[in-house]
Amino acid sequence: MRQLFLDKGSVIVQEVAQPSLDERSVLISVHYSFISSGTEAATISNTQQSVIFSNVPHKIKTVLQSITENGFAGTQALINGKLKGNLQVLGYSCSGRVLAVGKKVTKFRAGDFVACAGAGWANHADVVCVPENLVVAVKDEAFVKHASITTIGSIALQGIRRAELQLSETVCVIGLGLLGQITVQLAKNAGCKVVGVDLLPERMALALELGADYVFKADSESFEKDMNFLTNHRGVDCTILTAATSSSIIIQTAMEVTRRKGKVVIVGDVGLDLQRNPLYKKEIDLLISCSYGPGRYDTSYEVEGRDYPYDYVRWTENRNMEAIVDLISQKKLSVDKLATQEFHIEDVTKAYELIKSKEVLGVILRYTPKNDASFIPAVRKPFAGKALAFTPAVGTALRVGFVGAGGFSKVKLLPIVSKVRDVKISAIVDTDVTNAKNVCRTYGAAIALTDSRDLFEKDIVDTVVIASPHKFHCDQALEALAHGKAVFLEKPMATTFEQYGRISKFLINNPHVPFCVDFNRSFAPFMQKIKWELASRKSPVVIHYRMNAGYIPGDHWTQTDLGAGRVIGEACHIFDLFCFLTGSKPAAVSVESLKPGSSNLFPTDNFSAQISFEDGSICTLLYTALGHSALGKERMEVFYDSKTIVMDDYKVLQGFGISHSFNESTRYPNKGHEILLQKFFDGLQSEDRKMPISIERLNRVAELTLIIDELVCKGGGNKEFSY
Repeated sequence: MRQLFLDKGSVIVQEVAQPSLDERSVLISVHYSFISSGTEAATISNTQQSVIFSNVPHKIKTVLQSITENGFAGTQALINGKLKGNLQVLGYSCSGRVLAVGKKVTKFRAGDFVACAGAGWANHADVVCVPENLVVAVKDEAFVKHASITTIGSIALQGIRRAELQLSETVCVIGLGLLGQITVQLAKNAGCKVVGVDLLPERMALALELGADYVFKADSESFEKDMNFLTNHRGVDCTILTAATSSSIIIQTAMEVTRRKGKVVIVGDVGLDLQRNPLYKKEIDLLISCSYGPGRYDTSYEVEGRDYPYDYVRWTENRNMEAIVDLISQKKLSVDKLATQEFHIEDVTKAYELIKSKEVLGVILRYTPKNDASFIPAVRKPFAGKALAFTPAVGTALRVGFVGAGGFSKVKLLPIVSKVRDVKISAIVDTDVTNAKNVCRTYGAAIALTDSRDLFEKDIVDTVVIASPHKFHCDQALEALAHGKAVFLEKPMATTFEQYGRISKFLINNPHVPFCVDFNRSFAPFMQKIKWELASRKSPVVIHYRMNAGYIPGDHWTQTDLGAGRVIGEACHIFDLFCFLTGSKPAAVSVESLKPGSSNLFPTDNFSAQISFEDGSICTLLYTALGHSALGKERMEVFYDSKTIVMDDYKVLQGFGISHSFNESTRYPNKGHEILLQKFFDGLQSEDRKMPISIERLNRVAELTLIIDELVCKGGGNKEFSY
């Protein structure tokens, strides 16, 4: 399908993979999308300006911090991506017809006409996939084209709602661009006397056509005097700022023309360098209007589909969108005068030239709709439980595909894999096709996909690196292995006991599949050195490991069911490390977790787990999100045979009762990522396909992690193991 992108200031059309449908979204064949003269022209202008040498001190600080956290390779990868220029997605308001709906979507069916919103979702593209709460029905097909403006209309409507206008109040709208012209109409519909202010005579004239009672030129010497006479020297009841300017003069003007105890509502992007007077003397209420309304930027609302109760939040962003569609269908909101030009997507260059000329307020893009009735979502064959043999392409480099191109992939996995000999990154899969294409550009990959199953089922790659949200790891690994792909899985292996049961059974039944989990700590040089010292120990070992993990808020994906919490998502590293260092099986585990006392603290972020092993060793993990970042994140103390080893943040290694040659320090931590990945690819290219970590250990760590997570969530407890 076709989609528009911004590439270094130029608008381009590229063929991309069709977005994949998730359970809470709607797949839509776009009939029309709306180009806003304000937002998109500003985006293009900002992209054309070089920002490489702006704010240099801040950039230097950011680079140094990145080197500390991600190393040179990860930082270099991020810089290269910036220098090469990233594609930017365009569009945030469109309309069309539903092709298919996710299994948890209840409001729509295939064939419905809809309007949809959201940057990154309601793009300028042939097909879009939009969360249900950002989609509204268009009941009359005759208004589908006009409904493509719904997003912009909702932004204006939220400004009106913030103003809480009352019948017969006087409202001043400063800035008569697209948002301003819609605001004029909405304020007039609310029964207000409307005053429009702008610099351009043609926009002032249009505002009069659309219902403004008076218009004034903003730079007129008599402007404030005229406003005083119009309002009997009292000022307007409310001023709504819909202009876009970095200058703060406009907000001071708004304060001057607004009455004592009146309101100023900021809808547009204006400078906010406020002066105390007349804001203070008049006791004016200064209000910010956030985009389409309540729910905007709330992941639980927009992505997870959790609506706000109607009785308590009357106007959400979705209900604002419904109101705009209703006004359009009742012909109370004129669109024809706002978008006088229409272009087919094949003529998109002409459309954006017109936008940049500032001769129009908006342009409608027209698409060739899919044959909706004939569209059938792809039906996937169920996983049969038997893996195909791993058969990499002969005589060429191993072809690698990445599933998930988020932050960890970009700063750790991708830079490392790109430098492995006889390995080529061939494909990137990400639900955000723009992100996938940008990563492809950075690493020379040819294929950008949105559905991981396309990667598994086709002969595109030999090996898959899975770094998607944790919830999907198990299913994606099983499907990739079943199709004969080698799999390197960014931890964890499973997030539930049900997942663990399926993948452990599969691995036992298919012991020779090329599979590895990213338990990198045991491959860190310091840990290899410690393991060598412990090999000759006579007594059991006592290990205390402290993770000063840092606070992550509850709405972060790692705290949701996507990430399954930090015991499963991160502490699993240390449980594997304990198994590695002791060389023994867990015998029992005892857990205590923090009683939070408030909703912003989580037991899975603050707990202590003590594991006893069959050889008599005792290993304790203290994991907390309550500490200060300056302390450092990880510290381990090892006690055995009247000797002690201290490892501090993978930067300092010190032995007591051991030769001084054991001691070591390094400026940047090495947690073993490169070594593990190199061993994984070496194993794939060897005759026996030997993997760096045994299947037995992977299963053991997965089960141990899930048990500890369960005990932590219960507030603590004990568990014994039997093998």
